[in-house]
Amino acid sequence: MHVAIFTDLHPMSLGGLQTSVRLQRKYLERMGVEVTIFSSKSSKAEPSDKTVILPSRKVSPDGEYATMFNVQRAYQVAKREFDRRKIDIIHLQGDFATAAIALKLAREFDIPLIHHAHTNIDVVLERILGKRLNARLFNFAARLYTSNTGLPKTSVNNGWEYMALTYPNADLVMVPSNHFAQTIKDKGIANKVEVMPNGVDDDAVANIARKLPTPGQPVRFIWAGRFLREKRLLQTIRAFKKAGLEAELHIYGTGPLEKPAKSLARTLRISDKVSFFGRVDRDQMMQAFADSDVVLQTSIGFETQGMTVFEAAAFGTPALCCDKRVASELKAGHYWVTDDESIEALAAAMRQAFGDISSGNAKRDSSDPGWLLQSRITAKMVGIYTGLIQARR
Repeated sequence: MHVAIFTDLHPMSLGGLQTSVRLQRKYLERMGVEVTIFSSKSSKAEPSDKTVILPSRKVSPDGEYATMFNVQRAYQVAKREFDRRKIDIIHLQGDFATAAIALKLAREFDIPLIHHAHTNIDVVLERILGKRLNARLFNFAARLYTSNTGLPKTSVNNGWEYMALTYPNADLVMVPSNHFAQTIKDKGIANKVEVMPNGVDDDAVANIARKLPTPGQPVRFIWAGRFLREKRLLQTIRAFKKAGLEAELHIYGTGPLEKPAKSLARTLRISDKVSFFGRVDRDQMMQAFADSDVVLQTSIGFETQGMTVFEAAAFGTPALCCDKRVASELKAGHYWVTDDESIEALAAAMRQAFGDISSGNAKRDSSDPGWLLQSRITAKMVGIYTGLIQARR
């Protein structure tokens, strides 16, 4: 079996989707499945990486992220690979240029197409761009999509309408959580939806263990992700100050809010309790999750899964969630949830978690983390691939 994975962003760039794609490739290949990834370029690409780079231009100053402006040219590069090698199925994990390219190739080569929806693109882009620019972007994307796939031209006003234009053209829609699957169904975007969570690397779970805490060690909260406004890092730092705990806050990641976040910690005079570790490799990140007492998930209505809390859960570390929908995907009894979206509610939840842990109710999960392992998720995925390929034949 040969699977083509299409994604708008290079798998070595920073992001939850990219991490998921890398893990999928790793475990598909372990199962004997041939995988070819097609994506834009990135300065983070490693020389040994075999990703097929589609014509693209950088859109971030450091070159980590790029986008494809000439869809037809990118399609021709991908088509040459399809002409050269037999590919059995396309697993699309992008929403813009690659969505058009993948659909066109699936039709031309008469192979199944899965649209794996990792991102709630309407919510994400509206919060970044605002409603007016968001509408313009999706209307432009719709024109590119229809003009490059031969579908009737249509206008859209938001991401939901764009999803309704693109998702139904796939043989199957995949999403990473039950709550996002329900959202898609409620919006009337797709009916045939398969929940396929993003998994945790088996190797990390097998090779990393929680270090025994030293006596008197402060309770450790951990926050990890891109420093974006939607992730609510600044609100997290303010809540930690308001909670007034003899605890530590460890922050991992980078992004536009790095300087404001560090400045805020200094202004609030909590730099002795708040530590910034920057961007680290996956093993270091997993070790940090294992060693922490609570992982913080502070965005609201932004995540389709909220991967950090699942990575931490694989090592037994409980979560404190601001989004009740993300919490609903976790095992009962191993998380705290804020009462509302305010900083005060987050501070109160931090105090509750601190009190529980200090009194011996750490809410750690010592059961088998098998439901989170990428190997098991990939095995299920291969079964779906096989069924779609056989049905097409």
